[in-house]
Amino acid sequence: MQESVRRIIETEEARMGLIVVNAWYGKFVNDQSRKHEKVKVIDVTVPLQCLVKDSKLILTEASKAGLPGFYDPCVGEEKSLKVLYQFRGVLHQVMSADNEALRIPKQSHRIDTDG
Repeated sequence: MQESVRRIIETEEARMGLIVVNAWYGKFVNDQSRKHEKVKVIDVTVPLQCLVKDSKLILTEASKAGLPGFYDPCVGEEKSLKVLYQFRGVLHQVMSADNEALRIPKQSHRIDTDG
């Protein structure tokens, strides 16, 4: 998988395309009162980059746990996919529910770094 990712990243860099900087899948705890709960997420940066075709990533309305290179880090709990990606040299970020369809890149995911 690493070799495939290296080739895909080289191709995407050459065209200023879609590069997955970081991607995590699982249960994110951001509520201060539940901080003692163990965060149950896995790094899915490499498997997600493998799914990039022609500077696009399209995921269907199905659990992401079934994708190649993914597994369910917290069975029976609500999960999300968080992706930090670069497109045309600009950082973007999106958080998507487990069974939600996802299409990237999107202008609405852009991170405003001005000021």
